[in-house]
Amino acid sequence: MPFKTIQDAQISLGGLQDEMNRLIERVWHAGLSTGPFDGQQWGPVMDVYEHDDAFLLFAELPGVDGKDVEVTVLGSVLTVRGEKRRPESLTEADCPVRTERRFGTFNRSIELPVGIDADALTAKCSGGVLAVRIPKLESSKPRSVRIETEEG
Repeated sequence: MPFKTIQDAQISLGGLQDEMNRLIERVWHAGLSTGPFDGQQWGPVMDVYEHDDAFLLFAELPGVDGKDVEVTVLGSVLTVRGEKRRPESLTEADCPVRTERRFGTFNRSIELPVGIDADALTAKCSGGVLAVRIPKLESSKPRSVRIETEEG
């Protein structure tokens, strides 16, 4: 049932901000042209998860060969760059009727918390998904502390 007035609507500023963030992220890196903003034709979407011993990054790279991807770490900034190549069967002479796929170079950087072990980073590209494991330094891993009590 539609709202009659703005007072009838239950407005959550936090919810509105979350929706706007999702919209901006989709437009910025979901394959739409973002040239005016960052000079790229497209960028992969990425998820980062934290575990006790490592961070896991997943980037969607459909149609990108793993040999065309580079993963680097400088300090706590992880960068994924590469190129999605146009199929060799297409030439400049082909006249597109409709084009939605994007091709070209991409470059995405994210800042991770300090305490990562860049020397032990591993990456695997399979089925159009890049999976990167970024181990934490031993000093950054959570540890339990035994609490002494009066009873012993």
